[in-house]
Amino acid sequence: MTMDLHTETGDERELIIVVIGSNPEQSLATWFGSNCTGWTGISCEKRTGHVVSVNLTNMNLSGRLHPSLCELSFLEYLKLSDNNFNGTIPTCFGSLGSLKILDLSGNSFGGVVPDDIMRLGQLRELVLSGNRGLRGVLPRWIGNFSSNLEKLDLSSNSFHGKVPDRLFHLKSLRHLDLGDNNLSGNVHEFFQSLEYLSLASNKFFGTLPCFSAATKSLTVLSMANNSLVGGIPTCIGSLEALAHLNLSFNHLSYGLSPRLVFTEKLLVLDLSFNDLSGPLPGKIAAATEKSGLLLLDLSHSKFSGRIPLKITELKSLQALFLSHNLLTGEIPARIGNLTHLQVIDLLHNSLSSLIPLDIVGCFQLLALILNNNNLSGEIQPELDALDSLKILDVSHNKISGEIPLTLAGLKSLEIVDLSSNNFSGTLNDAITK
Repeated sequence: MTMDLHTETGDERELIIVVIGSNPEQSLATWFGSNCTGWTGISCEKRTGHVVSVNLTNMNLSGRLHPSLCELSFLEYLKLSDNNFNGTIPTCFGSLGSLKILDLSGNSFGGVVPDDIMRLGQLRELVLSGNRGLRGVLPRWIGNFSSNLEKLDLSSNSFHGKVPDRLFHLKSLRHLDLGDNNLSGNVHEFFQSLEYLSLASNKFFGTLPCFSAATKSLTVLSMANNSLVGGIPTCIGSLEALAHLNLSFNHLSYGLSPRLVFTEKLLVLDLSFNDLSGPLPGKIAAATEKSGLLLLDLSHSKFSGRIPLKITELKSLQALFLSHNLLTGEIPARIGNLTHLQVIDLLHNSLSSLIPLDIVGCFQLLALILNNNNLSGEIQPELDALDSLKILDVSHNKISGEIPLTLAGLKSLEIVDLSSNNFSGTLNDAITK
């Protein structure tokens, strides 16, 4: 088997086979003939026949990468994700000067990112996520080795230390994911038009910046599970394209300003597990009949006062989590207007009065969790209209009366907890009647 590269793709095919080594025959059964057009995962330049793309994602490949892979000198796209390659990332990758995309995610690579990667000045995407053995500090050159770099994903590894300053200024960058590492340092402003930013599950601290350079572009922002402090600045509501915001599991405090109103493009808002306090905002996001929030999670904080009626105008809402707060007053009757709701979780508050009958308007409801409140009155038999309900928990309240026979007829129910109330009779009694 020759290891010299010529213009014939046959030689390059033999080289790739040597490189992969442990290939399952079934995955590469199409690798025959001198024309690579039909080879699984391989693309060649039409005129010269040189291999320009290798995409062997999820092919059940394993072992170390053979350094001869670097002899594919015309390679532009190299994707080996979701296999079980191990060892270190070959230093010779730095010689692949035409490379535009390098994706080694979802493997078992270890060691540090070799400095030779900084020679890849044409690189647009560097994706090394999901290699727990990758460690050390982020290389100082990571923010300025390629002025073409649009996507950098180093998530779910074992990097530590601070983020190099130049990464905050890399103008070409659009997608940055450093989540699930051991990175630390003060979070400060980014100076590029980011579309995706995740710093979740690290040890970052400080206050939340405004991301002013990404006002029109940022769609996903996740800073969850860090040590951020201070309030949520109203300028976050100015992120016009934001669809997903997760600031959960931090130490954010103070109230939410009435001026903090997100656009109807926001689909997911998770501020849970913080120290936020004061009343729930009257209006948290704009909404239309066909667009608006799908998930709202303000649980595990210190919000107080009533549930605002404006929440019942979020017509697209599918999941509402307000548990473990200090909320009082009634559950708004208009909650029945939220016909797409699948989960209502209001447990561990001080809500009082009846469970509103209008809640049957949430006809797609799968889980109704109201335990550990001060709810009273009786359970209305009309609740059997919730014929998709799987979980019903109204335990630890002050509900009285008989358990409706109709409740026992709800075939969809899988978990029911009515304990620690003032019911007469039991659910078993209702079932046997």
